[in-house]
Amino acid sequence: MVEPDSRRHVLVVAPHCASMPRLGSLEPAAYELDKVLRDAALGGCSPGLPDGGSLFVGDGLTSERVRGLVERAVEHAAERNAVLVLAMLGHGFVVGQTGTLHLMAADSAEEVRRGAVDVSALVTMAVDHHGVAGLIGIVDTCHAAGALPAAAQLTAGSRNGRTRMSLLMASSTSQPAYDLTLSRELTALLRSGVPVDEGDLSVTRVAQELRRRVKGQDVTDTHHNGDPHAGKPLWIARNLRYRGSSPGILSGPFAAEELASALGGLNPPEPVPRTHGTEAVRALLRRLEEGRPAEPDSVWDRAMEAADNLYVAVRTVEFLRAWVGSDLTTPGIRRALSSLLAGERRLPAGPAAACDSDVAVLDYLVFDHPVAYKDCRSWVTRFVLLLARAAGRSDQDPELGKWAEEIKARQELNDAVEYARRQHAEQRLSLVTSLHASVAGAWPESLETWLLLDGEIFERSTFSCLPETERPIDRESVEGALESAVLWARTEAEKLQLPLIRIHVAAPSALLATWRPEESGSALLLGVHHDVVMHWSERLAPSRLLRLTEAAVSARWTAIAGHTAASAPLDWLSAQETADPKALGARLARGQYGAGAIGLVHRPTADTDGLLDLLLAYTPVLMWPHGADDFAPPLREQLDEHWRTLPDSLLDTYRCEWSGGSAKDIAVLRLVWDNQEWLTFCNRFRVSGMSTSTSTSTETV
Repeated sequence: MVEPDSRRHVLVVAPHCASMPRLGSLEPAAYELDKVLRDAALGGCSPGLPDGGSLFVGDGLTSERVRGLVERAVEHAAERNAVLVLAMLGHGFVVGQTGTLHLMAADSAEEVRRGAVDVSALVTMAVDHHGVAGLIGIVDTCHAAGALPAAAQLTAGSRNGRTRMSLLMASSTSQPAYDLTLSRELTALLRSGVPVDEGDLSVTRVAQELRRRVKGQDVTDTHHNGDPHAGKPLWIARNLRYRGSSPGILSGPFAAEELASALGGLNPPEPVPRTHGTEAVRALLRRLEEGRPAEPDSVWDRAMEAADNLYVAVRTVEFLRAWVGSDLTTPGIRRALSSLLAGERRLPAGPAAACDSDVAVLDYLVFDHPVAYKDCRSWVTRFVLLLARAAGRSDQDPELGKWAEEIKARQELNDAVEYARRQHAEQRLSLVTSLHASVAGAWPESLETWLLLDGEIFERSTFSCLPETERPIDRESVEGALESAVLWARTEAEKLQLPLIRIHVAAPSALLATWRPEESGSALLLGVHHDVVMHWSERLAPSRLLRLTEAAVSARWTAIAGHTAASAPLDWLSAQETADPKALGARLARGQYGAGAIGLVHRPTADTDGLLDLLLAYTPVLMWPHGADDFAPPLREQLDEHWRTLPDSLLDTYRCEWSGGSAKDIAVLRLVWDNQEWLTFCNRFRVSGMSTSTSTSTETV
């Protein structure tokens, strides 16, 4: 068993403050952070106090006790010439213009220095203490960047600046921090690892990854190294996804774990091959076959199955690299995986969310396939077919058949070809219906509809929204026209012998904010058997502002589509950030929100203030909660897991909710999804003048 490093110490201090709202996530966040930092395979730290204490969390931690704990930890690190990892979590404040962070303890009051802990002073004391080999600080409070000591304190002092320090801080000096998000995301990140060729993760590397995950607060890091005699750079944890000196390995951690367990159970144990290629796996299979027991043996069966799975994974990686070649890209791999999981009504969560290479995906597909399949081959062949179709490869290519024969998956390949063709058929036909005839956000007099076949206009029609009685046009009459449009499209689909699954509904922002067309329908909700995707109708007849920003919006979609990080490419805006439209417009014009998509933490009104119009002028993807509650940080983590299967996974959560099932919390979200296909359609509409072209007017079907 590997023991923690006695020259790396950890102290986690997380006090509750009696005068402030209680932080419900404080205890679990502090506990998990301490646990991961003391894990010998990750943080590798020994307890920071001589008596074995490393975690102090909850009520009763006064400011004096917090200072005493940190001082004892610093002295203990100095005695062993150790690096101290110091984490401080809880409420924090800065006083006036000083920008100095104070951690609030049990006896603290906001903006009162006495009774609070000067974090910057503690950091300076720890860094400047003779014998301390370095300090890694983790500060998860509001205004966390106020923990940074002044430059003069780092470069002078009793050690004349021969000090080392790395700080990871949850927010800037002017920002709040939410729900211990930094600590929780840091813990998750260290447990999953980072897909870089680095064995040890620096604070800078970790901060870079966390900025993709933590939204609404600016994760800040800083580093100082003034010790000319220091050896190994400061690191926060070991990287579980580091492959060491074996870049040619074609199998992943699932394979390594299963092979080690399965082969280790044999008598005598069989060593796990370093799988640089299929030859090593074939040799393993031959050795196992030669040692086949005379009587049935479950241990041998498991070893044989594990080796067979390894062969499928490694041979498939080799095949894809040779067959797909330069078209084998990270976005393409992730899109194929997301499409596969969406078809299975599964989500790319957990291990699947971290798949960013051919090796990682095949490792997941082979060793974590659904129990409904007898083995991994059905899932693997489906993935290969989806990836091949996206890369323009033929499903009749002889090379594909040869690969299937080699992994004994000829029948599964035939099934996968049918599956991929069926999925393709479901994507060929779609209905577009637009409410762009709406005046000032009111219900329109007519719906414009287009039936698209393979992305091209096949038929077009107009449906009146005028009620049969003298009553004014309302939602009911518009939904009746929408239902008629769907019946018309289904009739055309039957002539083509194609299914109609996707329905695109374009509406002005005032209706986007309040209307749910997927819940329309006189006999059956429209969204039960159709994928209803919402778009912004203003792009069909853009204003001057939209014409000026459309290139930037298209570029944003390209960035969103090519996003490879595990977290969603979203900037979350609070009610405070959207309260002043003029200031918000200025930030948007400067490109301040660069993640790609934008999410509102709060529900907008009927958009009388033009908020949705303003945001959609700068982003193709916008989401917000339709309930009264804000979309809290834990829900945003859930959204990260769904991101790559949007908008389909969100529609699935609606269906689950309608059917009385246990819906995911993201079912509270509304989504405008103006992807590249929609942007292209809007451009063609404007350029070709489709709005004035001859069409068939249909009021009833």
